[in-house]
Amino acid sequence: MYKAACLVLALCAVASAVPSAYDTEHVWKAGNLSYPFPNNAILGGFDPYGYNIYIGRVKFGTTIVPARVVAETGVAYFNNQLTASKATTYDILVIERDYKYVWVRSFDGLYEFGSVAVGTSNFNERVFMCRAKTDGGLLIGMLMLSEKLCIIKHETLALRKFDKYEVLVALPKNGTIY
Repeated sequence: MYKAACLVLALCAVASAVPSAYDTEHVWKAGNLSYPFPNNAILGGFDPYGYNIYIGRVKFGTTIVPARVVAETGVAYFNNQLTASKATTYDILVIERDYKYVWVRSFDGLYEFGSVAVGTSNFNERVFMCRAKTDGGLLIGMLMLSEKLCIIKHETLALRKFDKYEVLVALPKNGTIY
């Protein structure tokens, strides 16, 4: 009986460790030009062209990566460790009643309590939201704790890696820290 229980637990652990799984801890709404833009979307910064950018996520291959959503164009810009791209179908992070979202200064892959993950990589590592000021904008990038860098690339601009950056953190409004 003991061996059977251990086997069941092991199988459950393997089944829950699915690469490229979406974050379900926060509220994400589907987005593209066909949907109305949510009025409770979270502002993440601004791009070099003067547009406000909102926090989003995109599935790219077997990875789920943070995205910079421009409401006016309906396009989400994103990058992985090597390249930048854009998508017209994405998810947008919206404000929940129970959380307050803030940007916290961080560095060197330090895990900040309450960091917002977009999902997991193809290596089953959580991918987090980060941002830094670069190339005339305040841009959102991807943070994988093992990389210890906030990686940002915007269209034709150079790939940038920051060891000091800001991380998006969700704090409970009631003040209770779990």
